[in-house]
Amino acid sequence: MVDSSRLYDVRATAFCLCVGLAASELNAKDYRAEDLASLSLEELLDIDVSLGVRRGESHRESSAAVYVLNRDSIARSGATSIPELLRLVPGVEVTRFGSAKWGVGIRGFNGGIFTNRLLILVDGRSMFSPAKVGMFWDTLDTLINDIERIEVVRGPGASLWGSNAFNGVINIVTRHSAETQGGMLEVGAGNEEKWFTGYRFGVQLGEQKYLRAHIKAFERDDAIRPDGLENRDGWNSVQAGLRYDQGSPELGGFSLQLNAYEGAEGEELVLPDQNALNLQSLLYARAEFSGINFMTHWQYQQNERSHYSLKFYADHSERTDLLFNLTVDSYDADFQHSYRINDRQRLVWGLAYRYTDDKLPDQYIRFTREQRHYDVASGFLQYEFAPSKNWRLITGSKLEHNDFSGSEVQPTARAIWRYNAHGSAWLAISQAKRTPSRTEHDGRVDFDYVAPQVQLQIQGRESFRSESLRAYELGWRQQFSPAVSVDIALFFNEYEGLRTLEPGALEANSTPPPAAKIPIIASNGADARSWGGELVLSAVLSPTWRTEVQYSNVQIDVDADTSGDPTATNAEGESPQHRLTFRSSWDLSEGWGVDTTLRYVDDLDGQRIDEYTELDVHVSKRMGETMTISFVGQNLLDSSHEEYVDKVVGTPRVEVERGGYLKFKLNF
Repeated sequence: MVDSSRLYDVRATAFCLCVGLAASELNAKDYRAEDLASLSLEELLDIDVSLGVRRGESHRESSAAVYVLNRDSIARSGATSIPELLRLVPGVEVTRFGSAKWGVGIRGFNGGIFTNRLLILVDGRSMFSPAKVGMFWDTLDTLINDIERIEVVRGPGASLWGSNAFNGVINIVTRHSAETQGGMLEVGAGNEEKWFTGYRFGVQLGEQKYLRAHIKAFERDDAIRPDGLENRDGWNSVQAGLRYDQGSPELGGFSLQLNAYEGAEGEELVLPDQNALNLQSLLYARAEFSGINFMTHWQYQQNERSHYSLKFYADHSERTDLLFNLTVDSYDADFQHSYRINDRQRLVWGLAYRYTDDKLPDQYIRFTREQRHYDVASGFLQYEFAPSKNWRLITGSKLEHNDFSGSEVQPTARAIWRYNAHGSAWLAISQAKRTPSRTEHDGRVDFDYVAPQVQLQIQGRESFRSESLRAYELGWRQQFSPAVSVDIALFFNEYEGLRTLEPGALEANSTPPPAAKIPIIASNGADARSWGGELVLSAVLSPTWRTEVQYSNVQIDVDADTSGDPTATNAEGESPQHRLTFRSSWDLSEGWGVDTTLRYVDDLDGQRIDEYTELDVHVSKRMGETMTISFVGQNLLDSSHEEYVDKVVGTPRVEVERGGYLKFKLNF
C-alpha cells in the first residue's frame, strides 16, 4: 500500500517550478568607487534610487522599505555571486542547498530553487518568465566589479513593475561604461571556489561615447552531505558581455548591452519512481544551460520637467536538466514618461509589452502543449502630490493582461512625512498578484502505477488563478547625527488563493491501460497572514570604521482548513523567524582593509534545520595604485552547516562548507 503522506509530499514536484520595468541607469549624483568609502551617512542617504517611484529619488525620500547595497559594500563583501551579495540586505532570506542552488525570499515564502514571488531585474530587464517558472540563479551572473549598486524594495511593487513583484523587487544596476575605462584583470582560487577569473577593458570612442567588454569564468566545488559524501553538483560557467553608452545619464543618451553565457552543473534529485510511487530514485544528470540577450535603452531629457525612456530587450535561453528541457525566446518593449507638472505635482506613466515563445518537450514534467506563445501587455500611472513642504502623497496602479489569468489590477497608495531635515515617516497600502506559471497552468507529472492499473497524475489547471496579496506597511527613518542613523519598517500581509494541490475523484480511463486515474490538481486552496519588520542601525565609529546592525523578523500563519493538501501549511516552518547581521568595514594604515560579516539565522522547524551563526572575513591589501590582494574566509565558525531543503523539487540534504580563497586584482 502506498504511503499517502509521501504521495502528497512529492506531488508538489511539478508545481513549485513556478517581475515590465524601465529602471534607472546612473542617476543624479555620480559617485566614484574611491569616493563611496568616504561618504558620510547623510550623503549615503541622498544616493538616488528608482524602485520606489520608478524615477530617481533619494533614499531618505522613499515611501517604501528600500535598501541600497552600494558599490563599496559590494566590493568589500568578498562575495562571488549575486545571491551571496543579497545576504547583506535586511529582510532578504538567502539559503544555499547545493553548489549552484539558492533560495531567495523577502519577508518569508522562500521559493526554493525557483524564486517565483520576487521580481528580479538587471538594468531594467525582468528575469522572470512563466516558462522558466521563476528564477534560475545559476544563470544570473556578471562581473561583481561592474555592479554599481543593488536596490531592494521589501514589500510589493506591482503597481509600478507588474505581476510577480509580489513580496519585493530586486534591481541590479550595472556601471556606466564611462566609469570602467582601462583594463581590469582578476584571478583567484580556493577550496570551494576552485578557480575564477575575470577580465574587462573599456575605451572611449569619441565625445561621450564609451565601450567596455568583459569575460568571466569559474569552477566551484561539490557541496557535501551530512554523511560527508560529495553531492556531485560541481558548477562551472563562462559569461561574456559588452556595453556601449553614448551621452550622459543626467541629460539623456543611448546604451546597448549584449550578454552571453554557458554553463553546466551536476544535479542529484530524490524523486519518486514514476513506475512505482512508493519507491524513490536518486537520479543524477549533468544539467546544461546557455543563453544570449540584447538590450537597448534610449533616454531623452526634453527639459527640466519632462523625461522619456524607451527600452527594448530580447532574450534566448536553453536549459536541460532532470525535471524538464526548455527553450525560451522572449521580447520586451517598455516606454515611460515622467513629467513634473509643477513644484507640487508629478506624473509618471508607461506602457509595456512582452511576447514569449517557449518549447518544453516531455521530461519528468510533461506539458499539454509542448510549444506555446503568450504575451503580456500592461500600463501604469502614478500621481504624486505634495500638499505641503513636509508631506508627499503617492497613488497609482498597474493594469496588466496576460494569457494565463487574464486582466489584473494592482493599485497602491503611499504617504511620507518629512517632520524635520533628518527624519521621515511613511505608510503604504498595496495590492499585488503572482500570475500562474506554465507548470501550474498546463503541466503534469504521471506516476504508473500507484495501484494495479491505477495512475496518479499531478496536473495543472487552466482556471488556476493568480495569488493575491494585500500589504500594509509603516516605516520610520532618522539620522540622529552625522555618525548614526536608524531605519525601521513594519508590515502586515494578507494572502489569498495561495497554491495548493488538491486530490480529485477517481476517473475511469477511456483508453486503458491504465484503467483509472487519480488526479491531483493545482488549486488556490490556502490563505495566509504574515507580519514582522526590519531594523537597520548604521554607525560611523571613526573616519576609517563603519558598522551596521540588521535585524529581521517574520511570522507566518497559513489557513488551509478547507484544503485537502497536507503540505499547504509548510511555509509556516520554512522561513527563519529571526535573523541578525552585524557588518564592519575597517580601513587600516598602509592600504590594509578588514571587513567582517557576522550573521545569525534562526532554526527552520518545518525542515528540521538548526539555527546557526556564521562569520565571513575579507582582508585586503592595496599594492600601490593598481594591484589589490585579498583573502576571503567564508562560514568560518563551523566546518559545515545546513541551510535549506527543497522538499518539493527533491534536493538531497546538503551542507554549506567552510571556505576560503585568495584573489589578485590588477587595474591598468
